[in-house]
Amino acid sequence: MPPVQSDKAKKPPACDACKARRVLCHPQPNGAPCPRCVEKNQICLTTPVPRGRPRKNPLPGAPAQSPTPPQSRAKSRTTPSPPLPVEPIYKTSSSCPPLTPEFVAHCFEALQYTPQYTHPLITTCSIKMDIRAVSYQLHLLPPQSRVLALCIICCAALTSFHPSVLGDGPRPQSFLDDDFFTPSNVDLVGCGVRRAAAYRALRIEALKAAWEIGIILQPSNENAASCYLLDLLEHCDFSGISRPWANAYMSHVRALAPIWRASNAFTASDGAHWVGYLTGDSLIAVTSRTPMLVTPNDQLLLCGPSPPSLEALIASLSKSTSISLLWSSFTSFLYHIVNYARQLIETISGDYARLSPLSESAVLNFLSALSLMHSVLALLLDHVDRVIANNDQTSPFVLEDTARTCAYGAIFGFSGLVQPFYRELKYREASEAGSQTQSTYDRFRFLHAQAHEMAILGARQIARGIRYLPKGHFTPVHWSCIFGWAEFCVEEMESGAPPSSDFIHDLETLGNELKHMGYSLENASTPHSQALLERLQSHVSRSLVDMFLPPELPLEGTWLGAGPMTHGSMVFAC
Repeated sequence: MPPVQSDKAKKPPACDACKARRVLCHPQPNGAPCPRCVEKNQICLTTPVPRGRPRKNPLPGAPAQSPTPPQSRAKSRTTPSPPLPVEPIYKTSSSCPPLTPEFVAHCFEALQYTPQYTHPLITTCSIKMDIRAVSYQLHLLPPQSRVLALCIICCAALTSFHPSVLGDGPRPQSFLDDDFFTPSNVDLVGCGVRRAAAYRALRIEALKAAWEIGIILQPSNENAASCYLLDLLEHCDFSGISRPWANAYMSHVRALAPIWRASNAFTASDGAHWVGYLTGDSLIAVTSRTPMLVTPNDQLLLCGPSPPSLEALIASLSKSTSISLLWSSFTSFLYHIVNYARQLIETISGDYARLSPLSESAVLNFLSALSLMHSVLALLLDHVDRVIANNDQTSPFVLEDTARTCAYGAIFGFSGLVQPFYRELKYREASEAGSQTQSTYDRFRFLHAQAHEMAILGARQIARGIRYLPKGHFTPVHWSCIFGWAEFCVEEMESGAPPSSDFIHDLETLGNELKHMGYSLENASTPHSQALLERLQSHVSRSLVDMFLPPELPLEGTWLGAGPMTHGSMVFAC
């Protein structure tokens, strides 16, 4: 008797996205996307998996059995698909490094050493778990996750020491190879040149994949994170007159933030993280003189209510030394950095503000704000120094690395406002000199002198912030800021003002940092950068000779008389 066939329809297979996340899928009839893909606003694809054991001796002329490419549920599930060969490696152009699972895993490991890339969106979209679930095989990821993975790999190419990126030549043994990441290592700057071709090829692959699926048009956690990383990469290469990826990133975040709030998945800790990343975006805007993308409503939605005033922060930090107050004060300080970045653009350095003569009241207000910020920063750094010195005695739960990162972030926020403010005043002084009365000109010269003193404080602070970082650190997106401060310090030395020993130490720190950033970027090898490094070394060497050598002692025949590059490199190794 033939077996009785069941009338119960067989459940369709799970889609690729649900399968990658290892969650239950609810396939819908007639090729409709599953509810989970609808909720995440992503394309619902299903890759058919062949069943059974392949034939050991295939029939002559019969095609080999192989997995078929992903098919959209919009098509019938019964439509046969032509077999394609298996591709264990994501196919790229010939100039791009092969994206093997081993190389992809290495690039994802680099995320923990580059805090600029560990955005809250990257954690929210679970890309790290997804890439592990498919054993670091890019072709098995859903389209939006695959684009994000390519963006992460491209960012990691600026810090990677993999042979696929650096090719032949000296390289560090790990991301924490202190022996390699020392200023005296002449191979540091060469690494940036060697990695440039691989980085550009990977960036082209990421851009091509992003345009193919239109990540600018579809709001999702993955697409927002990809737009954020692509904007950072663009800032590393050049500063254009517009920021298309940043605009798409903020547009996606505005569309997604109400969903996060409604699902009660947004915490106070998330708000603290968002403050830091909104600060970074605001500083890019003031540095590159592009429109401010972060609105006050964005701050309220992503970071929470406005914090206490700077005056209130000074009062609270002067009375209490609690760890919880320290962390909350850092968040409040960065919140104010975003506000003052907007004020700087709207009243002094923005395109509309430049249509009118420089406002004396706007300059006075901003100088007052910078003075208050510097007072708060000094108190915060005093607390951080105590935490670092007494970490075990203060609290076993406070990590020294966290304190150092917060200190560097606060310093970078303050100095990131001082530099474009001072630069704008210099520009206005030159462009409006002939249109002012003598009394107005004298007043602005006085304000410019105050801004100059604030710029010296900013240079001192950025050097202090660099010294908070570990020896092996990676900050490629901060190149323009560090380079600008190094130029300012060299100009100060060449102005004839007698430098202090502390200022010489800061000059060394900035020079060492430029060389360290040469590990990631080829910018440090350009003729302009090399000329600046030589000027730095020359001034440091000459100043040390003047401070520590009696004037009657001849230099000829001693190690100090061997030339600026020889003893300069020794000084920079200190």
